[in-house]
Amino acid sequence: MDKNYFPIVNRRNPFPLRNCLDNFQKSWGDLDKLSKINETWKELIGLELFQECKPLNIEKKILTIAVNNPQWRQALIYNKHKLKERIEKIGITLNEIKIIQNYELNTKNIKDTNAKIVWANHPSRINQNNMSICKLCNSPTPDGEIKRWGRCSFCWRKNK
Repeated sequence: MDKNYFPIVNRRNPFPLRNCLDNFQKSWGDLDKLSKINETWKELIGLELFQECKPLNIEKKILTIAVNNPQWRQALIYNKHKLKERIEKIGITLNEIKIIQNYELNTKNIKDTNAKIVWANHPSRINQNNMSICKLCNSPTPDGEIKRWGRCSFCWRKNK
């Protein structure tokens, strides 16, 4: 058989399997840190910001967070040193936190749905609440207004 037909084999020294697995584990270290942050994200960031932002990735000890609203982004920028301290308490050391603007269609739909739910449950809605009589002007008013302000919304505005 002619040796010209055999493929050229790279003759470098192979690494032991243990070294390969160690290198593989090191490459997944940032992903492990990100999953740990995701698990405790609600406690780290708070309920309001939890709904508005999420951690995207960690690369070279830089955490990137996506925020849906410019106002929440500004709030996070001012408080990122506190967030960095909280993250360090769970055992993850970061050099920097990068905050980017990110509009997501899914969260916009959730916000629209939440707005509809809030409006449907608003105290002034007649179809959801029973009617009562305002003690100041004797006019019919939704029961939710009486529970909330102790009078109808017109009397509440007059005496405000």
